[in-house]
Parts: sequence; C-alpha cells; structure tokens
Amino acid sequence: GAISARRCDASPYFAPDFDQTTMAPKKGTKRTAAVAQVEVELPEAKKLKETLKAYGVSKTLYDGVLEALQHPLVDLPHSARDMLIASVLEGLCVPVNQRHEFQKSYVEMLAQTFQGVLSKLKMKLETASEEVSRIEAAKTELQAQVAACDEALQKASETESKGKEDLAEATAAAGAAQSTLAELETLRREGDAAHDAAKKEKAQIEAALTEDFGVLRDGTADADDAKTRYKKLEQVAKSSGIENSLLRVLSPSILKAPSKRGNFEAMVVVKLEEGLLKRCNALVEQIQQGEPAAAERQAAVEGATKELEAAKVHEEKTAEIYRETQTALKACQDAKKEADQKVEEAEPTLQSAKKVLQEASVELENYQNYNWTCFEELKEHRLAEPEAAETAEASEAKDVATEPLTEAAVATAGA
Repeated sequence: GAISARRCDASPYFAPDFDQTTMAPKKGTKRTAAVAQVEVELPEAKKLKETLKAYGVSKTLYDGVLEALQHPLVDLPHSARDMLIASVLEGLCVPVNQRHEFQKSYVEMLAQTFQGVLSKLKMKLETASEEVSRIEAAKTELQAQVAACDEALQKASETESKGKEDLAEATAAAGAAQSTLAELETLRREGDAAHDAAKKEKAQIEAALTEDFGVLRDGTADADDAKTRYKKLEQVAKSSGIENSLLRVLSPSILKAPSKRGNFEAMVVVKLEEGLLKRCNALVEQIQQGEPAAAERQAAVEGATKELEAAKVHEEKTAEIYRETQTALKACQDAKKEADQKVEEAEPTLQSAKKVLQEASVELENYQNYNWTCFEELKEHRLAEPEAAETAEASEAKDVATEPLTEAAVATAGA
C-alpha cells in the first residue's frame, strides 16, 4: 500500500543521482493532470517508472528510501553507498515473495544502515535534550543566585542606611561635645580671671611688704633707691584700694628717716602696713573660697575634653563601619548585576539549545516517519501477480496527483 506517514520538513541532504523530475513529492504540493500529461519523460525516468509499476511500488516510497541513503549520518564509503542505492530498485522494490537471497542480503544491509542512522539520530536527540536540561538547570541555579543576591543586597542596603544614621548621630554627638567643651572653657576663663587676679594681687602685696615697705619703713635705703622703691610701693597701694587721703601724705612720711618722723608720720606708715595686710588677708580668704569653684570648673573642662575625645573616637569608628557597609553594598550591587547578566546571557544559549533539540526531534521524526516507514513498507510489501498492474497504476495515479510541479513540466507546458 502507499505510504501514509507525513514528512515534517524537506530534507536538505537528499540529492539522488537521477533526474529531478522523479523526486519524491513534498507535503502539501499537488500537480494538475494537465501538467502531468505534458511532462517529458526521459528514457531513464521512463524505465524507472515501468520497473516500479511492474513491482507495484509507488514513486513516493522509492524516493523516500533513496533520500534515506543520502542522509549525512550514513557513514559509508561512496562505493558502498552507490551499491546500496543501486540495490533499492532491483532489491528492495522487488516484492518480498519474489526476492532472491542476494536481494534479501541487500535489504538486510539497508536495514542495518537505516537503523544505524536512527540510532545516531536518537543519540543526537538525547544529547540535545540533555544539553537543554543542563542549561535549564544552570539557569535555575543562576536564578537562585539572583534571588540570593537580591536578599543580600536588601540586607546590605538596610545595613548601609543604618550605618549612615549611626554616623550622623555620632557626628552630631561629637559636635555637641565640642560645643559643651567650648562653653565650659569660656566659663572657666571667666571664673578663673577673678581668681587669678586675686592671686596676682596677693603676690604683689606680699612682695611689696617684704621687699619695699620694710626697707622704706626701716630707712635702710639711700635716697635714689628709696625713691624707686616708693614708686613700686605706691603703685601696689593704689591697686590695693588704699585711701587717697593716706596716699597723699605717704611720700613725705615714709621717705623720712625713722628718727625724724613725727607721730603723724609714724601713724601714716603704720596705717599703710595695716591696710596692705588687711587687703592681703581679704585676698587670701577670697582665694581660699574660690579654689573649690576653680577646681570644679577645671574638672568640668577636663571631663568635657575626655567626652569630646571619646565622641571623636566613636565618630571615627562609626565612619569606618559606614565605609565598610558602603563597600559591602557596592559588592552586593556588583554581584546582583553580574548574576542578572548571567541569567540574561543564559537565555539565548537556552533558546539555541532548544532550537537544536527541536531540529533534532524534527529530523528524527522525518527520518522515522517518512524514510524508515518507506523502507519498512517496501521491505514487507508483497504483490499477487494478477493485481500487480492494477495496483501499480493506482499507485502511479496517486503519485501524479501529489507530485510537485517540476521546472521541466512547467517549461513543457509553457511551450
């Protein structure tokens, strides 16, 4: 019977060594009876047609087997291939109930050849399928890496934001500590100014009483030295708050020799000493009372200094941590970008592998459903003598109705 299998696609490797007007019909093409009638049949084609008719074989089955032998996976020397091609007409096409032993051996060689091609095509399909599975698994793994990178990037972003906030707080704390120290240093300077002034004035009075007043009181200095010492003493007396009335009579009183001083003048000298001692004692009391406050101010400044130093250390550590979070964030961003790129690059590779798989599947289906089926039908076909002519004629009529329009036929029709 005529082949019922459908070819999925035209095979590019079929190029039999006979006239192209006798090639196998392609799916979906038809020839009109008018064109078929005007086709010029060459002697070889006519002989082939008559032989096929005699064996009750359709041209479609014959062409399917020839095409199978032209497949690139037929790994035979050219001489062996040519021998098998020649054996198709006078070996395989001969009905099974009419074959001789040598014809049967050719059929067996054809079977082995086609089975070898089928095995290779199946292996090719399996390899292509494994490659698709491998790429899909790799893509799934890459997608998992992308998900992991997304999660890591989210955490790194949160850590970076937290580090930024911590750094802002540390910087603000350092600034506040700096301001506090500045305020305490101002308070210390202002508070220590009066305290230090009291100490300085006390020291000046003590020096004046010891060095200048005693010499002038006892009259042990010469005239020039006495005048110099008096100027220093007078300055200390003025700054210490000695009354002006006493200061006006001080010079003529204290510069006289002790033996020449009168009662008033002696009283002036005594009053000066009493006034300076009184002022010195007041300063001592003031200094003593101011010491705790001064110490407190100094302690406050020292404490604020330490707090500022600690705040700066914390700020620097926080800044370092923030820089590390920025580095980690950048690394996660780069990893995410690389993972996305790998997934993107994997897609064309996957599609290419799927295309190879589809082509391998189509190639196997074509060879199995068309070429192998043609061989199988011819291998097992048998023909009763009375029915041979009728069957061949019916087969040829079917071929004529479905064969593609050839250039020769069109040219002949046009003529």
